[in-house]
Amino acid sequence: MEGTIRIAVCDDARAVKMLLRHVLEEDGDMQVVSSTSTGPAVLDEIGRHRPHVLLLDLLLPDVADPRVLVRQLRERSPDTAIVLISNMPASDLKDQAERLGVDSWMLKAQKPEQLREAVRRAVGPAAEAGCR
Repeated sequence: MEGTIRIAVCDDARAVKMLLRHVLEEDGDMQVVSSTSTGPAVLDEIGRHRPHVLLLDLLLPDVADPRVLVRQLRERSPDTAIVLISNMPASDLKDQAERLGVDSWMLKAQKPEQLREAVRRAVGPAAEAGCR
């Protein structure tokens, strides 16, 4: 992957979005291009920015069925890698990620370097598919 990794974050907790932006942009090779809190907002933003990676909170208050949201996100930006994020137990999050058909998953409570590495791993398949 050449250049800056473009990231969108969708989480209803303002503090989480601020922390993720700070951690992800720390090394200089990543840029958070969108930070949203709702399903409709992330749909609008992902179509506009076409990020390499979307960090998507599993539990958004305005999203009744995450499967529908994931399907709509794929339609708007098929090359964006979707990484499901949550604070639920890892085994439950993994099961949810598989059920939803997202590219990857990660716990919100990670060391900064683990968060950045998870994003770098997720962008690999998107970059190979031509998302630049």
